[in-house]
Amino acid sequence: MITEQELRENPILVKALTGLSADDFWRLIEDMKARLPEYERQRHERADRQRAVGAGRPFDQPLLIRAMLVLTYMRLHVHQEAVALLFGATQPDVSRELRRLLPLIEQLIPAPDVWKVVKEDEVLTEEAILDLAQLSAGRALVDATEQPVYRSQDSQTRKKHYSGKKKAFTLKSEFLTDDEHHILAISDAVPGATHDKALSDDLRTVERLPDGCEVDADKGYQGLDKQVSVVTLRNPETGEEQQVPRLKVKTPFKKPKGGELSEEQKEFNRQLGSIRVRVEHCIGWVKNWAIIATRFRCAHSIYTRVLRVVCGFVNRQTERWQQAKVEAAV
Repeated sequence: MITEQELRENPILVKALTGLSADDFWRLIEDMKARLPEYERQRHERADRQRAVGAGRPFDQPLLIRAMLVLTYMRLHVHQEAVALLFGATQPDVSRELRRLLPLIEQLIPAPDVWKVVKEDEVLTEEAILDLAQLSAGRALVDATEQPVYRSQDSQTRKKHYSGKKKAFTLKSEFLTDDEHHILAISDAVPGATHDKALSDDLRTVERLPDGCEVDADKGYQGLDKQVSVVTLRNPETGEEQQVPRLKVKTPFKKPKGGELSEEQKEFNRQLGSIRVRVEHCIGWVKNWAIIATRFRCAHSIYTRVLRVVCGFVNRQTERWQQAKVEAAV
């Protein structure tokens, strides 16, 4: 059984089990301890709680071990019984702590915003729209990714989750990053049969982006530029007014049926791909966490929260290596 003393004496063990450096891990534990009393108070006093304050089963493990159960399970995604045996806990402990501690952890890391599907008649609030200052180089990179889930016994559910692209039952999420590998937003997960462009439309991705930015996406987002509204600009010298798209959308050229792309179009696609690879990097780093890379075994209701926490850890890692790069250059 792994104890706190073993974790403190073996930093490599912390890294192997959680994917976090020992310094980051122990800093997270201290932050969790500081925030825990207020978090527990809010959890006990929430409106939908059915038990009285103070009721319920007491914790069997200290916060450190509870956090290790969650992080180890998310990083390795082995069976919960195996994770529990490592720390002298039980499988129900892993399941309970996954739901109890994720909301606390996501408060302490640079987790991205979660964009939900917006109704047609619903007006976006100012808080739902990104600020241009949040986008390095004024550029937003958009892509979607899918993760396999188990086959449902319900035929309608199976139909919604079957992805023709992946030939599997999946959940799909949209990612939005900036030009510096920061994950700024993810979508609420949707069934895998949803097309990338349809998901973007439902989220109103274009409307959430600030005026003057550039949006780079892959071939799955063809037609996104047609949804961009126009703004009127006045030339201060001549007084002439001109209507221009409020933001620029770039997607690759598709090879025409029976034809070929021109050299200019091929070069455009290559340059766009060299920029878009940054969002692919982010998705790849997220999938270093096995719970996102392998078949998701938990309830779909917690999927988005799990993904958001993993993205938060990736953002923290990105901030750390970028800071180290800056310090090394000084």
